[in-house]
Order: sequence, then structure tokens, then C-alpha cells
Amino acid sequence: MISESWRSSAPLALNFARRELKTRYRRSVLGWVWSLLNPISTVIVYSLVFSVFLRAEPDPAGNGDKVFALYLFCGLVPWMLFAGMLNGSMQWLDGIAELRRKVYFPPEAAIFGSALALVVQASIEMIVLVLAFVVIGNVSPTIVLYPIVLLSAGTFGLGLGFIVAVFNARLRDVQYLVGIVLNIMFFLTPIMYPAHLIPDSHWGVPIRALLDLNPMVHIVGAARDTSYLLEWPSLSRWAWLVIAPALAFSVGWTFFNRRAMELSERL
Repeated sequence: MISESWRSSAPLALNFARRELKTRYRRSVLGWVWSLLNPISTVIVYSLVFSVFLRAEPDPAGNGDKVFALYLFCGLVPWMLFAGMLNGSMQWLDGIAELRRKVYFPPEAAIFGSALALVVQASIEMIVLVLAFVVIGNVSPTIVLYPIVLLSAGTFGLGLGFIVAVFNARLRDVQYLVGIVLNIMFFLTPIMYPAHLIPDSHWGVPIRALLDLNPMVHIVGAARDTSYLLEWPSLSRWAWLVIAPALAFSVGWTFFNRRAMELSERL
């Protein structure tokens, strides 16, 4: 079912991707540089607050150095891809409402197309990250797994995005609720701090065990393993990276397709 639907909408999805890439920074002087300024500015601010003001220290990198900015950046890239897929699915579906009143086309084509454009942006960020690690001499064969981790983050976000896009078409409050949940998830995922700082329990609540149920904890951890720590992710972590995104995408895609007729009426 997935392959048949994808074959029918793939050409249109590629057109949406090209359109998104061409128009995103059309009248901008800096162009695609803006795609890097947002994550870089976030890295600078968080590095200043946590490493300078709060004097937090990251784990040593594979070469023994401690570079908080890169420690943060390697976990931030998959997170931004995940969050972009989740938030974007709702926005992309809303964006084609006027167009679909004039011409019929599968609604998933716009989501897939814009998702591909987002993958291109994440790939640029990944290249910058890899070059930074090359400059400081912190590289190993484990870096080849970093794109797979990004694929896992994007697939997980897109699968959940299909679900929230359907609910958001019914009730616009969903997009605001998703924004709140993402903010909470961001701070509960060890992106800005080492995972070992999370206590096993507090106030009788098994905090670490509960946070480990969040697949993004393992995806961000794998991103940091492969690029910063230069370690091969454990088998249990790989299980999370494969099973959670596959399950989320399968459920999300099935749910989206079953509500396709309803979406056509609401858009």
C-alpha cells in the first residue's frame, strides 16, 4: 500500500521539494546561509548560558577534548529534523488547502515534498558539523552512521507528523499543543546536558526509566555516540532507532491514508 501510493505521488512530491527549495529564501540576500544561522545562533546562546554562566562541562570527545558547542550541535541537528517534520506536517497540509480547491492531487505529496526539502537542510547542517569535527581532529569511521541516525529522527518525526496533521485539520488547537509538548521534550532530552546527569529516581519517581521511553533520547544519544564520542551505538540503542521510527511511520501513514477522504473535505 505504501509503495503504490508513493509511486503515484513521488513525481509530484519531488516538484513540491524543488518548489520549496527554490522559494524558501528567494528574496533573501544571504539565501541558504539563513538555514545555518538559526541552529548556529541557538548553539552560541546555549553554549554561553550553560558552559560559561552555569559552567557545565560536556563529556570528553573521542579525542579527549571538551567542546560544548559541538557537543550541543551534534544532538541539536537530529532534534531539529524531528521537530521540523512534526511541526511541518501540519503547516504543509494547511499550505496546500487553496491549491487543492483548484487542482486535485494526493495531500501526502506536499508533505513528502516539503519533508525532502527539510532533509536537504539537515544534510547541510550535518556537513558543517562533520567539517567542524575534522578541524578539531575528532573523527572516526563511526561518523558514517550519523546519516542513518538523521534518517531515524526524520522518519520518527514524519510518522508522528502524519497523525497530528490529521487532528490539526479538525482542530487548530493541536498545533499549539504540539508546540508545548515539543518544548517539554526538548528539555527532557539530554541535548544540552550529558545523560549521566539524569538521576535514576527523584521523589520516588523512576525518572531515568521514564525518560528512556522517549525514542528521541536514544536517537540523540546515538547521534552523539557516532559523531562526538566516536563510539558504536549499543544494540539496544539501535533497536530503538529502528523499531520506534518504523512503528511511528507505519501507524502514521496508515492513519493518514484512512482519513484521506475526510482531509479532502476539510482542506
